[in-house]
Amino acid sequence: MKPYIKAFLFLVVVMTLDYLFRKGIVPIPLPLPQRLSFLILFGLFTLFTLLATKRFAKSDGLTLNDLGISAKSANRRDFLVGCLVGIAIWGLVSIIQSIAAGFDWVLRSDISVYNLIYGFVFIFVADLGTELYARGYPLTKLKESFGANAAIVIMVFFFALISFSFNYEGELLMYVILIPTLHTIFFSIIYFKSGRLGAGVGVHTGANFVTNSIFDLRESQESQAIPSGIFEANVPLDDLSLTALQMPYVVIAILFSIVCYFWWKKSQARPAT
Repeated sequence: MKPYIKAFLFLVVVMTLDYLFRKGIVPIPLPLPQRLSFLILFGLFTLFTLLATKRFAKSDGLTLNDLGISAKSANRRDFLVGCLVGIAIWGLVSIIQSIAAGFDWVLRSDISVYNLIYGFVFIFVADLGTELYARGYPLTKLKESFGANAAIVIMVFFFALISFSFNYEGELLMYVILIPTLHTIFFSIIYFKSGRLGAGVGVHTGANFVTNSIFDLRESQESQAIPSGIFEANVPLDDLSLTALQMPYVVIAILFSIVCYFWWKKSQARPAT
């Protein structure tokens, strides 16, 4: 079977897992707290995606380590550095948001250390699953068939397609599609540059942690998977400009993609020693 066919087959399998576990088709048959149910379902998605990756890799004579998926020191270091980068860059984005949209971040009255730790754990589990889904095996197989640049373009179109939702329309739908596709570019470049999953998981976790558990634009709800963050906007979200809130994400994704691209190409152009 050609590598690109196996890549698409893997994506179909994991997309099915995504709908079963993360989109909520499979319920937890126990009366558990809702947040714990979310964590279990997302954890199951990540576990089964890892097993699917291992199975597909084995059929090609590869191991998880060959795909850069391991808990070895290099991946742990990459994760830590990536996490700090994600926190720093998306923390800056949150500050730019407040300036562009004309609001202030204010401290919530009900913050807790437990919520911060839980939020980080949940985000890590969720983003590990996403990186296994979108990078690792499918990118490697698409690169074998078409080259790295084409592999990234294919994944960009794939995630643009699956990001579409009839629940959104107009400008909001544009951002719902545009931001994940832009993220696909730099996360894919990071994977190709490092040859490991750790850095991408780190950046992903750090970015989502700072935009959910630190600077949080969501309305606080008991049923939300990630507890409310430390800071919230001092005005209702409906009073803020959607463009001012979302455009910083778009701009930073474009700039970060450009930086990552030249970082990647520079390393490729460096003569072997």
